[in-house]
Amino acid sequence: MESSIESQIGKASAKFKYPDSRVLYQITSTLSEIIEEANFEIKKEGIKIVATDPGKIAYIEINMPYETFLEYEVEKEINMGVNVQSLSNIVSRGKKGDNVTFLVSDQNILIKIEGDVIKKYLIPNIEVSIDVPKDIKIDFDTRVVIIGDTFKKILSDASSFGDIVELEADENSFKIRAKGEGPRAEVNLSKGSTSLIEIETKNKSISSYDVNYLKNVLNLAKIAETVEVRFSSEKPIELIFNAPDKSKIRYLLAPTTQ
Repeated sequence: MESSIESQIGKASAKFKYPDSRVLYQITSTLSEIIEEANFEIKKEGIKIVATDPGKIAYIEINMPYETFLEYEVEKEINMGVNVQSLSNIVSRGKKGDNVTFLVSDQNILIKIEGDVIKKYLIPNIEVSIDVPKDIKIDFDTRVVIIGDTFKKILSDASSFGDIVELEADENSFKIRAKGEGPRAEVNLSKGSTSLIEIETKNKSISSYDVNYLKNVLNLAKIAETVEVRFSSEKPIELIFNAPDKSKIRYLLAPTTQ
């Protein structure tokens, strides 16, 4: 027998179960730092979210193939529009290892968190205006793979010394500098360092970015052991997080003019 809240969902076009509420919370809380509303494109092959911040400085793309989920059923392709902060608040009520099931209809979204207890929430499926560039492709001179936790700590420290972080890379090292009006800081990771997994560069690269925009996504380092960093002189930076559950998150940030 359906509960009263489940009876309000209507005819569901899609149902999917995510394996861990804490991992999902890291994703939704990161999204909430960038945008207020998000559109989840639910298709047979998986789910995709694409968004830019209001100032068009940052771009985020999340791909979750159907293999990411414990259960994945799509009767027809549908969009799931949500207020990201509301979704994040709901998902935060789960514990590590709790499953999160979504039932999506044209009007409503039923979210069920299953652990020691079962919690159910009903939110509207809202229409979200989508104004983002498609298929952004950039050729980068430098590619660095770094331990995610190391990169997070370096940028957190850098934010104490200024709002701008400068990245520099050549064939032998990757340097991160904090730039501000007062004291400055620099971290140098040499080729062969245990924290620097890979470094490839076609040309020496130097570029600066707003450290706060970078910090917005660094909680994703908790779900991906490494972060792939791509950049060139005076070009956007691209961060790629590959999670163990096969989901992939791509984040692009425009360089500063300083």
